[in-house]
Amino acid sequence: MPDFRVLYTDRGDYSQDLDLEQPLYEAIGAEIIDARLDHNALDWDTYARYLKDADALICFRVPVQRRALDAAPRLKVAVRSGVGYENFDLAAFAERGIPACNVPDYGSEEVAVHALAQMLALRRRVVFFDRTLREGYWRGAPGSLPMRRLSQQTVGIVGLGRIGREFARRAGPIFGRVLACDPYIPASDFVAAGAEAVELDELLARSDAVTLHVPLTSRTRHLIGARELTLMNPSAVLVNTARGAVVDQLALAEALTSHVIEGAACDVWEREPALFDHPLFQCENFIGSPHIAGISIESQIDNRTKQAQEVVRVLSGQPPVNPVLAED
Repeated sequence: MPDFRVLYTDRGDYSQDLDLEQPLYEAIGAEIIDARLDHNALDWDTYARYLKDADALICFRVPVQRRALDAAPRLKVAVRSGVGYENFDLAAFAERGIPACNVPDYGSEEVAVHALAQMLALRRRVVFFDRTLREGYWRGAPGSLPMRRLSQQTVGIVGLGRIGREFARRAGPIFGRVLACDPYIPASDFVAAGAEAVELDELLARSDAVTLHVPLTSRTRHLIGARELTLMNPSAVLVNTARGAVVDQLALAEALTSHVIEGAACDVWEREPALFDHPLFQCENFIGSPHIAGISIESQIDNRTKQAQEVVRVLSGQPPVNPVLAED
């Protein structure tokens, strides 16, 4: 009989087994339960049966709300498989005194590099030229636009946390000026990142390229909508590797179709997996990727190891390293 049961509600990659985590759990007598639930078609009765005996849970996209916590009388800790934690009801966790944790530092380099790669592809129109070359145009293809030197352009970073700072470190030598918006960090962090601190509206109006690096909360949901997109320059581009719902993606599709802005790229989607009839896929000035910005062999090892270590830590009677707290 195991001392603990660790419930994996869902995982991002079922091609991998849990051999990396197994030795960590065996050391404290914990058993792994790999439920493989579907967050888009969640059967509550099945979910509740798993929750009933769970001492810890690790989730990817399955929501852990008040009802789930009520169905989990033995639960001592929950860990989100990644940086974001929007599927946790943090107020309910706080009421129960159960730590809700994330893995905030496993893929900062990868996400920053992916955001920069998408931004450079937009600014240099890499996807456009690849497509038109395959269509038989050497130069002068319909839809061609002038390109400006990047060292003469301004990049804006919304959110100067771990990933935002990693982005600034890489983008600073490429772009002529770096702006940043983040009301939660001290002025010294802007200075260290080589960024000028501005409010969001000013950043949108002054930037040639904007990248988003904020968590999804009630304050940041649709942070970028139709109004914000109209503040941007018609020649500007937007990159979102944060969370899909930080951007109103239908408003973004309309802005791209109407040429309110020149281009956009999204690695994240309001619904995941993305629906392939999404209006953004009809926009030729759009680049998409399937929420893989944080993925590398090394980052996945970090993520999986740190999830398990956090669970083992709490089940062994120690405080968590990366608890997340409810908004004020």
